[in-house]
Amino acid sequence: LLDKIKIDQPRWAKISSPEALNHFIEEVGFPVLLRPSYVLSGAAMKVAYNKESLDRYLDFVTDLSKDYPVVVSQFISGARELDLDGIAKDGEVVFTIVSEHVENAGIHSGDATTDVPAQRLYVETVRKIKRAARQIARGLKLNGPFNIQFLAKDNQIKVIECNARAARSFPFVSKVCRINLAKASAEVFLGRLPLSLRHTEDELQYVGVKAAMFSFSRLKGADPVVGVEMASTGEVGCIAESFEGAMLLAMEA
Repeated sequence: LLDKIKIDQPRWAKISSPEALNHFIEEVGFPVLLRPSYVLSGAAMKVAYNKESLDRYLDFVTDLSKDYPVVVSQFISGARELDLDGIAKDGEVVFTIVSEHVENAGIHSGDATTDVPAQRLYVETVRKIKRAARQIARGLKLNGPFNIQFLAKDNQIKVIECNARAARSFPFVSKVCRINLAKASAEVFLGRLPLSLRHTEDELQYVGVKAAMFSFSRLKGADPVVGVEMASTGEVGCIAESFEGAMLLAMEA
């Protein structure tokens, strides 16, 4: 679908042999993101920055075959990661809002610190994201809540994934915007067009920050480093008049 509607995504391939994996890496270079064909919360996903880390991953994935393929993607270094949460009715978007990861792309969205409204994005980048969301929703005929994750670098965007469901960012965005998105989604499922959903991030008079909580100190031998595999065990959401104020409150909480 993305190829058809001319929306970019990182180069990727489904790999079932070490030879095919080496051929793909020769084309795109390191780093690459590797994941089993089915992933939940980033389990067993790894970023390989060189041949040594790639070999360690292949030792971990003992059975690389057609029955157990691995998806390998080009990893874009230094990119921002953005979430778009929305509601669509019969393929037409009725509500969207963009939240921004404070950390660069490469941190699982469940572990990332996020802010609403986005603080460091070009207006044109937000326009491109919302336009892409409308095209994707129409192409997939989405009905109800959805979430799309994007990469942004040099004012260019790439799609990471689209989830045709409410994401973990959905309740946070709902609370910050003071709009009951769960109720609005239910109205869509019942065939009604939700009312009072015309909203832009610029109208918010404050900033919301979601920060993840971790339990590294309770786990002997744990490696307290975040990455593409989710490690958090909770989260907090705080608001303040400025990003700095909301961030300090979230860190304290």
